[in-house]
Amino acid sequence: MRFRIEDIAHDVNAEVKDASRQGILATINGRECRIDLISINKDRVEFLLNGRYHTVRYTDSSSSKELKMVLDDMNEVSVNLVPDARLTKDAGGAGDRSKYLTSSVPGKIISILAKKDMPVKKGDVIMVVESMKMQVKIKAHKDGVVKELKVKEGANIARNDIIAIIE
Repeated sequence: MRFRIEDIAHDVNAEVKDASRQGILATINGRECRIDLISINKDRVEFLLNGRYHTVRYTDSSSSKELKMVLDDMNEVSVNLVPDARLTKDAGGAGDRSKYLTSSVPGKIISILAKKDMPVKKGDVIMVVESMKMQVKIKAHKDGVVKELKVKEGANIARNDIIAIIE
């Protein structure tokens, strides 16, 4: 994900490499980082970033393109979320999202049934996610070939995360 923080006026590139109960491994502006979540609630997140304690308090999240927050009880900053260029490069910036299979629920990947380069039909089970103590089957949204699996067994995912590419 790429985003712009208004007060510092430069892009920040962040990519989650792995997420598990042990923490989150991410690359932020080319630098490997470890994020350990301490607590999350509707308006505040506490976490350790490379062993250093931080808090983020959301002050306004009414827009899907901009998030206002306070980091470490300092000044409020606005974060403008910029879609990843890989998702918007087709169709004059609108993006061909039909190839992206997204998760309908948040949860933990407990089983991946599909493999790379495997042909699938609409409705075939691609993977199983445990969400709220239930097992939810994530099914192919169209006929095609699995070009890429974006998650691994044991990974935690959010609703609408891209979990596979089917072309």
